[in-house]
Amino acid sequence: MLSEGKSSHPAVTDIRSEELPVAAGLLARAYRDNPLTIALVGDDAGMRLHLNEKIFGMRIAVQQPPAFVARGDDGLVGVCGFDPPGGSMMGAEERRTLMETMSAAGPGVLGRAMSMLAEWGRRAPKEPHWHLGPVGVEPALQGRGIGGAMLDRFCQMMDAEGELSYLETDTEANACLYEKFGFVTVDIAPVIGVPMWFQIRRPAE
Repeated sequence: MLSEGKSSHPAVTDIRSEELPVAAGLLARAYRDNPLTIALVGDDAGMRLHLNEKIFGMRIAVQQPPAFVARGDDGLVGVCGFDPPGGSMMGAEERRTLMETMSAAGPGVLGRAMSMLAEWGRRAPKEPHWHLGPVGVEPALQGRGIGGAMLDRFCQMMDAEGELSYLETDTEANACLYEKFGFVTVDIAPVIGVPMWFQIRRPAE
């Protein structure tokens, strides 16, 4: 979840392997109250936090190249993950753990998650692209330019490589922020009952 206001200049670097648990916790907090997370898991904030931490922990652990992180004086303040064309491959054991975790989160969670992923897959660009996400900033620190700093580095990488990038977001505020970095909304459609913005960004020439 992103929300930007006045700018600052956090240090943005590649994540280190020992930071993965901290990054998963940060993303869990950032996404806990997102509309899509609530639609997926329900009203139990503790369960949303728990499931987010498990899911994001597994997601960013397999992402190659590694995620970017923003660093403040007291540690990580933001995480920016992404997948190259073809995706970052999760092993069979990780996929099984993910399914079991979602099944244990409550009735219907796994089914809704599968429906969500199928809809995302259906709407993804057919041409090769990088998939941006998850991207999150520590909730108490949102609005300080942290998300923008991470997005700036990601977009610089896409421009240098001449690559198409793509994302989905469930808030209009985030969609507007991404537009400032060159993303264009190509569709708005409901996913498990939640309006989502689907955006692409072509590299700057």
